Amino acid sequence: LKQRTLLKAEKNLELLRYWVEGATACNVPGAFSDLTADGAIASRAIISASAVIRPALRHVSEKIASADDAGALRLFIPVMRMIGGVLRRLFTTQTSLLDINNNNSMNKNASASADAVISSCIKLVEIVILCFSTKEQSGTQTGRRGGRQQLSSSEDFGLDDFPMGHPIITRQALEEIGEDAFTILRGLTIIGGQVKVDSGVMRDVMLGIGLDSNGSGSPTAQIVAILKPAALSYLEVESTIGQNIAENNPFPKVERSNLETDFELSQKSYALTINAVSMLARNRPTFFKDSATCLARRSMDPPTIETSRNLTKAGVLTVQSHLKASCLTLLRNALSVTTRASDILHSALSSDKGGMKIQANKALNMAKHLAHLKTAGRAERNRAKVYYEWDQSKDEEMEDSSRKRKAAGNDALERMRMAKLARGLGQGIQLPTSMVDSCELILLNLSNIPSNRAAVTAREKLQTDQKRKKKMNLDYFVDAIMTNGASLVSDESRWYGRDGGDAWMMDIVSLVSEDENEDMTVKGEKKSEPTPITFTLDTSTLDAAKIVMTDKSTDESKLYRSQCDIAAADAFQRILTRSREARDKSVADFGNTIAARMAWSLKGVKPLRELKDLNDSVLEGIANRSRKEKDDHKSGGTDLKSFAKEFPLVSSCLTFDLETSPAEGNSTSIDPTFSLSNRILHEAYGNDISSESESQYGKSLELYISTVLQSCEKADNKPNDNTRKKLASVAAASLPQHLAYLPSITPKSLELTSSLCDIDSIMKKAVEASRKSSNQNLAASASAHAAKAAAEKRAKGALLALRDAAVLRTRMDVRQSAVNCAVGIAAGRLPASESVEDMARRLVINVLYTKAPDLAEKVVSSATDELERAATYAKENQEKIRKANKVANNKRSIDQRVNSLTQSDEEKAAIEFVKKPVNMFIAICIRKPELIATLMTISSREGVDVLNKAVRNVMPVLTRPLAKKYGAARIALQVADMVDETKNSLLLSFLDNLAPSDGELPTQDLINACNEIQSNRASNDGKIDARFIVPVVSGMKRHDLVDKLPEFVAADDVVFKAALRRMSERLVRHAGVFSEDSEREGMTLCEQMVFLHRMDFAAAGLKQKRYLDAINICLQDHEVFTDRIILAALDHMSRTFLSGENLPLAYMRTIILTYSKHESLHPWICNELLPRLIEGKIYTDRRQWEGWMRTAKMLENTGDAGISSLSAIEQLPQEQYRLYRDKYPIR
Repeated sequence: LKQRTLLKAEKNLELLRYWVEGATACNVPGAFSDLTADGAIASRAIISASAVIRPALRHVSEKIASADDAGALRLFIPVMRMIGGVLRRLFTTQTSLLDINNNNSMNKNASASADAVISSCIKLVEIVILCFSTKEQSGTQTGRRGGRQQLSSSEDFGLDDFPMGHPIITRQALEEIGEDAFTILRGLTIIGGQVKVDSGVMRDVMLGIGLDSNGSGSPTAQIVAILKPAALSYLEVESTIGQNIAENNPFPKVERSNLETDFELSQKSYALTINAVSMLARNRPTFFKDSATCLARRSMDPPTIETSRNLTKAGVLTVQSHLKASCLTLLRNALSVTTRASDILHSALSSDKGGMKIQANKALNMAKHLAHLKTAGRAERNRAKVYYEWDQSKDEEMEDSSRKRKAAGNDALERMRMAKLARGLGQGIQLPTSMVDSCELILLNLSNIPSNRAAVTAREKLQTDQKRKKKMNLDYFVDAIMTNGASLVSDESRWYGRDGGDAWMMDIVSLVSEDENEDMTVKGEKKSEPTPITFTLDTSTLDAAKIVMTDKSTDESKLYRSQCDIAAADAFQRILTRSREARDKSVADFGNTIAARMAWSLKGVKPLRELKDLNDSVLEGIANRSRKEKDDHKSGGTDLKSFAKEFPLVSSCLTFDLETSPAEGNSTSIDPTFSLSNRILHEAYGNDISSESESQYGKSLELYISTVLQSCEKADNKPNDNTRKKLASVAAASLPQHLAYLPSITPKSLELTSSLCDIDSIMKKAVEASRKSSNQNLAASASAHAAKAAAEKRAKGALLALRDAAVLRTRMDVRQSAVNCAVGIAAGRLPASESVEDMARRLVINVLYTKAPDLAEKVVSSATDELERAATYAKENQEKIRKANKVANNKRSIDQRVNSLTQSDEEKAAIEFVKKPVNMFIAICIRKPELIATLMTISSREGVDVLNKAVRNVMPVLTRPLAKKYGAARIALQVADMVDETKNSLLLSFLDNLAPSDGELPTQDLINACNEIQSNRASNDGKIDARFIVPVVSGMKRHDLVDKLPEFVAADDVVFKAALRRMSERLVRHAGVFSEDSEREGMTLCEQMVFLHRMDFAAAGLKQKRYLDAINICLQDHEVFTDRIILAALDHMSRTFLSGENLPLAYMRTIILTYSKHESLHPWICNELLPRLIEGKIYTDRRQWEGWMRTAKMLENTGDAGISSLSAIEQLPQEQYRLYRDKYPIR
């Protein structure tokens, strides 16, 4: 076995040596001619080297422990050579691969390869520091008991694991390597790269540690020769930082502009560096304070885009966040308190630049607590565990469960005390639970019955005689034992104290047992049978019953009536309990039938015990719903509450059926065939038929649905209560089945059913839980979202119930009410979430509207009513919105007013309110386009501006499906024929949204349709409205647009600018081009300016002022008609002027306006335009010549170098030059 172990160890040694030598060979610089390939191979080799360091050093330590010094060196020297090769690649300036990192001209692949090498080198430096540093803090014991050293895991190898005694491999030499490497790591963090190492320092270090010029020496000295110069370069910078620290400046900045670096870190290498520093602080307490100081200083002087060449903006933000998170992690550690590093960490995080004061305070408190627990006793540590459990569970669920447990304990304690007081038997007697034990107790205590009653005063005797009429005999004592002392405090006049037994008197004439009867025989002849026991009603009880029959009101009759009610309620509850416990469904249904009949017969009888609690819960739910309906300006809850008080057993039964049925199994719904609720409702329906009224059935149906709603509300209020959640799910799932099974449904019950769609409260809880989602309240968030899903499922069930009522029922008012509720939910009149509203909208459009023609008419009628309500709301709030808009406009600039869809918050809220019924009606209009006339008619009324605006905002929702289904041209003509001139604004919005907006051209059919609509809507004097063709001008030929241009100019400014914008919206890239192709669609901005100037306004019936104003409107719009556009248009017209075409009338006027608006065009006007106009003999046209002279005069003496019209003026012919100088002489 020993030989096999030795052989296995030798094989492991050989494998490790081959591994080390392979990693060393691949890591030699220049192994590949291609720098990118060399870097890629080197990064993988460095990763391989990092992986082999720990197992190789562990094997070296085992060799040293077995006194095999030579065997240890055979592996230690290659490992050191491998580490030196990696460090030399990182820190030696001759390494060509690092130059790529700082050379931006190199390709991206080479740069990424260099970054991979740096990142893998930093990871190796981290492992070197871990292996060559002690695990425990100086001055602390290595173990808790007897100083025994703790065993090291295979993942953690430190300087402590190296045995002492080797002549070369010493802890002191290895610790020096770890210290230097850690200093370099801190320098990389603070500086963001490696400070340039001076070659003189490298030589001095080599001489100081005894290395020759070739670097030969001990393996550890060679590593020190590489690390020491780089470490000294940073320590020099660190000393400068220490000198600049002051009270008012605890975190001085590093002047990195004065530092030369060998390389800089990228985002990946920076993250690895920060992680390494943070990890060393947590795993090597010796380095904790230095690591904390390093990270704190860097977090206060983080990298920026200006000072970082290798970091992008996102990378800078990531590094800054990483630094703060690392500081917070170290501050939370108990070592931050023991090493006194918490001050600088807390100061950095709490500063204005850190911005994490609250988190820093929490982390510091936690660190102090953990540090205190390290020296605390076992009891305090145990308490700390309990404290942490409570501290981590301060969510709503734990508080609720704690409060429930405490309340339940207090209630149980109070009930126990009251029971003892009622029994009056002291604190030590435990009453038996079986009949045998009771009998034995009675026999044992017979001797304790006093022979005489204690003397009492006359007053006490009077009070006792009034309350107690029985003597203290054996029966009295037996009653006390059998009732657990309840008979001692009960009023004996209440005959129903023990199942009515006290109301009967027993007369025994002759009572003989069977045993005695067998013994008393004479010669085989049996004696006569004994006289049976006779019972007679107590005279006082009988008198009270007779008084009740005569309708007289006395104390005895009231007591008798109340005792009868108690007896009836008790019997009713026993029947209900037995029917619930019956396994046979027929027996249970028989019990439910009897209970239903009794519930309606026992009018005004108050339930007992559990049923009383259920009835109180029903009344509480009705009260809550009444308050909600009062807030919503509704009524009906008061009548339901009085009905529940009139028939309390009915309300208790309905709730009892919901509360107990789900507990019978895992069923997801209640079978309506055998349910108690079904029997109650059918009994009420039969009573109404016999009495020819619907009061009982309608109210009981509303009461049943109210109990379902209450169950769902309880589940929403407590999302973590699984029992409530299951009750609500079963109740809501059973509701559609029960409604389908019932003989009749009332409109009011359907309105209550639609209340299941009101799930806003649970939706808000789910959103709030997701916003506060974290590890501590993850369970609460999951519960809230599960409750949200369950609520949406219940709402879907309510919609299905409305669907069944609308489709399957025969009563017209019920069907209309079901449709009204569904449309009301979809239109937002009835409260519901957005998802439920969407489901209701799909139900109305895809199911109800298409199911039958009569249902379609009901849907249209209901949707029209909703739109009318929206119009009424808009008209009632018109003045309020107008005032709010006026106030809001006074506070905003003109640009904000133009760019905003709504002017005030009031208008925004109103639009959101009316948008839902508009969307509902639009969905029906897509099915039936004839209703568009109704939509536009209602929305165009006076005083409903908000509704009109809402319709225009959602017009694309209407036009796109209609265009796809019927064709844009066809539907445009159809809608135009349906509406008159008073609806032109909505018709124009309709046409505008019919035109394609995704870059496609309008079809020729749509263009022809718009032209036809324009001609059909001409005024009596033949004037046409240009607005009808504005939506399709982007698809019209340019020659057609030139013919239509006077119509746009004749329109108002808004229409004119809209037409120009539509013409050029597809030609933005060619805005400054004038094309000779007149068959092309649209018109560029340059072409618009040219054709506006060339327009014959007189022939078009336009005034010259309007013609000039149209051109001026374009010149005023600097963002659209830029100086480049104006230059292109003027240049084109001047060139056509040279070819013989006359200049437009407004040409020189435009040049004069351009001079005042576009200073950038002054050189072009002086040097090109004015000489070109002279070449075309502009002076032959008097009007244009006057404009030329004015322009030349304005630019003659501008004072700017190179900008003067003097050269153009000198090119004038002699006669024209004389005329110019006569008018504008030289000053």
